[in-house]
Amino acid sequence: MIIIPQSMAYATLANLDPVYGLYASFLPVAVAAFFGSSRYLATGPVAMVSLLTAVAVTSLSFGDSSLYVPIAIMLALSVGIFQITLAMAKAGRLIDVVLKEHVILGFTSAAALIIASSQLSKVFGLSKVTITDLLNASSFLDSSPINMYAVLMSLVALIILYVFKNKLTKYQFLGNIAVLAAVVVTILLSKNYNYNGPIVGSIPDGLPSFSYQGLSLSPDMIFMFIIHTVIISFVGFMEAIAIARQLEQKEAVKNSKGVELYKYPTPVNSNQELFGQGLGNIASSISGAYPVSGSFSRSAVNESVGSYSPISSITTTLIVMLTLLYATPLLFDLPKSTLGVIVIFAVIPLIKVGKMRELFSSDSQKGTVCWITFFSTLIFPILSIEIFSGINTHIWTGIIFGFILSLIIEKK
Repeated sequence: MIIIPQSMAYATLANLDPVYGLYASFLPVAVAAFFGSSRYLATGPVAMVSLLTAVAVTSLSFGDSSLYVPIAIMLALSVGIFQITLAMAKAGRLIDVVLKEHVILGFTSAAALIIASSQLSKVFGLSKVTITDLLNASSFLDSSPINMYAVLMSLVALIILYVFKNKLTKYQFLGNIAVLAAVVVTILLSKNYNYNGPIVGSIPDGLPSFSYQGLSLSPDMIFMFIIHTVIISFVGFMEAIAIARQLEQKEAVKNSKGVELYKYPTPVNSNQELFGQGLGNIASSISGAYPVSGSFSRSAVNESVGSYSPISSITTTLIVMLTLLYATPLLFDLPKSTLGVIVIFAVIPLIKVGKMRELFSSDSQKGTVCWITFFSTLIFPILSIEIFSGINTHIWTGIIFGFILSLIIEKK
């Protein structure tokens, strides 16, 4: 109920058609669950990796949208191979040292802000809005006026998500189906009330073609491709392992006599989880999709409703398969504004300015690195400084800059 609409929304964030989100929610979900070590971790499309994928495909293709899908597929394969290589080298624990928690905090907070702002074009029914468009807002709006149908549908979706998630907390089931409810209601409104805003439209039915579809990169772009692979691999795994460890703390359920209903399994293992995530990304590539990682929202639902094993993820795979085979026509009238609101609602909690302030108060060195990482992640994409010929700074530059800064400032 969550992964189908959420994955479609995240695919559009990655600059791909919604169906590629469904492809990424098929095989990778089961493969990563089967070979990983966490009983709760739900793998699939996530906001942060989707944004990093969008940055990669646009920069590596030089804006040629026909290359977005082949590059995304290649990226999933390279991320998978790199993660498996790290797992076999027993480097899972090393990643914890390489990527500091406070650097990740600053990066994810800024990236979440960028993700949320990138979806405003869908909310207002506009074409993709750039920094230049914002600087020339009046002339841009003259040529591309706001679509009020899209705005109204965005408000409907936002109200449903907010009420189900924050006001009906007494009923956990309603919170779990909030995303699905927003999708169903807005589809019905779009279909029955002459909605004139942008819609998803036709989604190809049937399972993905299980074959690798790559392309050749010019020698001068291979370096950039490697950079994107490393960043997505590290950030994706950090997100997955953080979720797995947090949910690992749950105590086993006991019956009325205090007897455990199940035995707790082997604790989450970083290398095993890295291996599972790597295989999940390779499965995503074979499915013709893009890089995946562990999802906090879907993993939390797994834990909260009593999913005691990875069988829950395998069940998810089967339901996504049925959706691809038989239910894609039902999504034809889904407003794109709904997908934008779903993404915004999912990433807003990742903007942890309060936690960054607390960190600065308790540890000025780590806090300084965190805040500089935050601002550099926001500023570098705007400045777009050329590092090498044809290679400009973007969102990924912020996390590299933060890591280097942490080595300099925190060196003792």
